[in-house]
This record gives sequence, C-alpha cells and structure tokens, in this order.
Amino acid sequence: MFDVVTVGSATEDVFVYVKQTVVIGIQDARKEVAYLGMPHGAKVPVDNINIMTGGGATNVGVGLSRMGLKVACLAKVGCDGPGERVISELAKEGVDTSLMAHTEAHHSGYSVIITSFTGERTILVHRGASEQLRFEDIDLEKLAEAQWIHLCAMKGVSAQTFFQIADFAGQKGIKLSSNPGEPQLRLGMAGLAPVLAHMELLLINQCEAYELTGVAPNPGKVDEQEMMQKLHEAGAKRVVITCGSGGAEGYDGEAFYSVPAYQVKVAATVGAGDAFGTGCIAALHRGMTLPEAMKIGAANSASVIQYVGAKQGLQTWDQATEFVAKRPPGE
Repeated sequence: MFDVVTVGSATEDVFVYVKQTVVIGIQDARKEVAYLGMPHGAKVPVDNINIMTGGGATNVGVGLSRMGLKVACLAKVGCDGPGERVISELAKEGVDTSLMAHTEAHHSGYSVIITSFTGERTILVHRGASEQLRFEDIDLEKLAEAQWIHLCAMKGVSAQTFFQIADFAGQKGIKLSSNPGEPQLRLGMAGLAPVLAHMELLLINQCEAYELTGVAPNPGKVDEQEMMQKLHEAGAKRVVITCGSGGAEGYDGEAFYSVPAYQVKVAATVGAGDAFGTGCIAALHRGMTLPEAMKIGAANSASVIQYVGAKQGLQTWDQATEFVAKRPPGE
C-alpha cells in the first residue's frame, strides 16, 4: 500500500543562471506583469548551469519520500536518456517507479529554467511524453492501494486523465490533493467542479485563485477569504492559497488561517510550490491540523528556495519539524 501516489509531469531540467538580464514590469488596475529581457541577437554570458530532474510528480514524490512516506510516482517518460535518469533518481530517493509509463513515440519532457539576478525564474518547457499520459497506461489495481493521490498540473492528453484519476479517487474513497495547472484553471469553477467535489486539499497560488474563482482582487484578506469559501463550498475540504513571500492563507470550513513566509536568502524560487504542498500533505497524513500543516509546508518551501533546483533543499520530516520549532513563521 502507498501512502501517496503523485501524478503529473516528469522532466529533465537545465538550470541556467544569467545575471545580464533586465526585468520589465507592466501594471494595470488588476495585476502587475513582469517580463524577462535580454539583448536581442546577442551572445548572453551564462554564469552557471546545472542539470537535474524535475516535474511536479517527481518533485512532490521525492519530497514525500524524504519525509518518510511510502510513495509511488505516476508520470510518462520517453525511452531515452532523460527518461532513464528520471527513473534512476526516483529509485535512489526511495520512490516506487512501478506505475511509471513509457513511450517510444515521444521524447521525455525537458525544461530550460532561466534564473535572473532576482532569483525568479522563466521556464522554457517541452512537455513531450509528460502530456501523453492516458488512463489506460495506469495499473489501476496498484493505484487503488494509495491512501492519497496528489494531482499536479497536467496538459495535453494528460489533461483528460487528470479528471479520470480524480473520479477514480472519489469512487475508491482515496484522499485527493491537487495543485492544478493552467488547463484545469481556465475551465473555471464549473469546469473543475467534478474534481473539487472529491478534494481533500486544494493547493493554489493567489493569481491562480483569482483566475479560477473570478473574484476581483482587493487590498487585505477579504478577497482571499471569499475565494477560499467559494472553493470550500464547491467541495474542497481544505483550501490553501500561497502568496509567495507574503506567506499562505488557509481555510477548512471552520476557520481562516494565515502563515507568514520564513525569511531566508533566496537562491531560486523553482520548486517552492511543490515543496509547500509536500509539507502540507505529509503533515495532514500524519494527523496534523491545517495550520500546523501549513507551517511544515512553509518550512519546506523556505529550505528549497535557498538552493538551486526543486529537490536539493527538500527536508526530512525531522528537519521540517525542527525548523518550525526553532523559528516562528515570518522570521
């Protein structure tokens, strides 16, 4: 039996660090958008480069395994070098790979992650095999052994599989958590209703929450609380909205909770959301309350952003609980 099966993308990631960049911001009444700029047609010096594995399913899978849970990863990779390296790393981290699907028709997913002088990242993504996961690729008998299923962002053919797995979880009484992606969010509340109806934990960032719910941004926490109430009424038992350096807001139908972000030196922000979700799921699985789980998530996220890559800073359970015990949130 698995504590959690993580479902989504699996990629090989190339991290490129470029100081010679500019950030261009454009703001209107609703939001501010920033663009990464580099000299057009020029050779831009790269300060450093790292090659690692990534993708939501592998990031959360490795994170939960480090926290002591029995985890399997479900994603699709090509029959190629990047796919082999993804499988090898998962196995080394103690993640069960027997549910992984393979294809000779598509290359494994691949990303180039450009990190600027701000620590923020721009990601160039070739999803490849990751967006070709079909429901018939899945060993349903093994999937039914899970206590939790965590659905990450899924695109292409996999976007339909997202809904099929959610329905399967509902039929089998498996706890469902999710950090949905753009294809799911653009469906709105009505389109995502079949998934929300089965949701034990919904993890979503502030911009995504506005897009999904249609609530207008306002100063203060009133809009976040309205969004969380709407999502809870749609079926999500627990809702967490992450706000980057602004911390996170949560709601479980009984009370609203706020957890500030820990103040750390940021090396790169890639993987922060996956790390936060990892901590929340591990804590809830161990019987913690939602605000306690949010603190574990914040600690894990704070650790990850101090390192390059989505996995290097992932904490063990003891490391996360010690981090929380020693440092009040916001410090």
